[in-house]
Amino acid sequence: MIRIGIDTGGTYTDAVIVDMAGERPKVLAKAKSLTTKGDLTRGIGSAIDALPKEQLARVEHAAISTTLATNACVEGKGGRAKLILIGSTDEVLHRIDAFGTFGIPYSDVLTLPFKGSYDGSDVVIPDWEELYRNNKPFFDGADSFGIASIYALNNGAIVEKSGAEFLRERFGKIVVEATTVAVEPNVIGRGATALLNARLVPVIGDFLDAIDASFSSRGLDVPISIVRSDGTLMSEELARMRPVETILSGPAASVTGAQVLAGAPESLIVDIGGTTSDISIVHGNRPNRTDGIFIGGWKTQVPGVYIDTIALGGDTVVRYTKNSRVELGTRRVTPLCIGAARWPQIKRFLKYYYAHACVDFHSRYEVLYLLRDPGDVSRFSDPQQALIELLRKGPLSLYDDRAAITGLKTEPLEDQGIVMRCGMTPTDAMHLRGDFDAFDTEASRLGAQCLLKTYRGVDASKDEAEILRFADEIYELAEHRLYGQIVGAFTQDEFWPQGKTALDDQMRAIVDKTWKQRHDVERSAFQVRFKSDATLVGVGAPTHVFLDEVAEAIGAPCAVPENAEVANAVGAAASKVTVEQQVTIYPLRGSDGVIQGYQVRGLKNAVVYEKVDEALEAARAEARAQAVEEARRRGAVGELKCDISEGRTVYSATGVWELLKEWVVKAVVE
Repeated sequence: MIRIGIDTGGTYTDAVIVDMAGERPKVLAKAKSLTTKGDLTRGIGSAIDALPKEQLARVEHAAISTTLATNACVEGKGGRAKLILIGSTDEVLHRIDAFGTFGIPYSDVLTLPFKGSYDGSDVVIPDWEELYRNNKPFFDGADSFGIASIYALNNGAIVEKSGAEFLRERFGKIVVEATTVAVEPNVIGRGATALLNARLVPVIGDFLDAIDASFSSRGLDVPISIVRSDGTLMSEELARMRPVETILSGPAASVTGAQVLAGAPESLIVDIGGTTSDISIVHGNRPNRTDGIFIGGWKTQVPGVYIDTIALGGDTVVRYTKNSRVELGTRRVTPLCIGAARWPQIKRFLKYYYAHACVDFHSRYEVLYLLRDPGDVSRFSDPQQALIELLRKGPLSLYDDRAAITGLKTEPLEDQGIVMRCGMTPTDAMHLRGDFDAFDTEASRLGAQCLLKTYRGVDASKDEAEILRFADEIYELAEHRLYGQIVGAFTQDEFWPQGKTALDDQMRAIVDKTWKQRHDVERSAFQVRFKSDATLVGVGAPTHVFLDEVAEAIGAPCAVPENAEVANAVGAAASKVTVEQQVTIYPLRGSDGVIQGYQVRGLKNAVVYEKVDEALEAARAEARAQAVEEARRRGAVGELKCDISEGRTVYSATGVWELLKEWVVKAVVE
């Protein structure tokens, strides 16, 4: 089969045509273009148009991955969503720190009591109309909703379904029932997953609309699949309903692509993109996995490839502290070199700033532009409306008097993906060093001159050596951050596999010291060095620039394989539909501890059986049926193979007694 693989990242959109015949996929053609956030179809279309037409004509299937959901989580972006949580209280949410633990903003959740029995035999449905009348501002301020109820896994989600039906009829908006995206008992965790899903619906919806439009306009009439967070595929229709399952789509595709391209069974994969860097550890050709992805402050119940994501990319903002030390921030900005390639007037802004600005701790050399026109601006404040109107005419320097709108903070507009900044980044440093020169190097040099003058009082306009030293500082910061994250990933994998944070303050101080002393000739009496025999596999366009130095510091072999710059798109093309479904059997005990029966809990209901053999037979049938049904929903065609495995866990005192805790039946379909 000939597939087209497309990955839309924060900075670049990659496209490949891959021949899936044979033991390893073969890349027939590849292309890159800039991701155009304001109109994704332009970037996607440009990448497709750069592929050979004769190869495009052979394509039978499309597989797509994206970091848009990943970046939305990291950057706190997405639609305005609200959560109705049944079976908890505001007091409980604050006591468990629901915002810090799960990422649920308190202002975005409405709690209700649950009335009835846990098994669904006696459940009182809330009066939804009365609830709306009493909380109109809460409901009217949402673009979408999530709804999660305690005991929903035991009673067929009666309350969730009732509330969702009311909300859809009343508002005509998207409503996410928690049991459709998460199946763990913890209702607050399910609620967080449902709320995040609701927030991501417009993000992934816009992306898939752009994919459809780009394909349709070019006559590409082929089935489209999307890479899930676990590296498997799902249908486009399902991705629109369950976008939360794509939060690690791009990183998961990267891991698959790196494995396909490098063939290193024991490896640590590093993918440096525009917005983030993703790290994944592979043992025996199987990447580490997690049952619940934690990203951008959100703790979800979405399973996926274990990825350590950090805010380090080619577009990470470079800024100065008040003590004139350069530092890497965590926010993404458009590199000056890329911005100036699109709007040459940015260089004029920088030259004016350089000529007139003095000491400036507010980064006013940066430039704002309209990333996405919001259309109707009535919901914005007057200063926000004024800024949007200015940016509709073109980019605006923050040093421009018109940008000084009283009391205006641009971060809310940036968080909503409406306004974007151009600023100094590692990509600009790469242009200064000559490691990458696809865009406007003069703009990068002007940005460096502005920063050096206003923060250090250095006139670098005629001093190329000073410019290069500044670029070296940025490289050092990027490599240092990457080194710390890689050491942390190895440490956690070796000593804290259950998810405990590997680097506390003392450990981080040791890591920092080993990095700073990596080239020291004179050794102290006591030394710590980190070493790994696992291969550091680098993918992503800028990875080769930073990874060699880090690999040398760890004493690890380093590999940047052919086609590494389009590994995400290769991984998308190489992915397939694989489904794992689990059904659990719980023993039901009376007050005397004797088992009264066995409850089989699937995704749809909970049934009690008198004998364990009956429960096991029912669990196997339920797991198989659920796995096959889900595989079909994800787009699997043809004959499906299903493998069943099972295992029991017990409470025990060695050599004394053991007590059955649960029996798990797992079905795997591919």
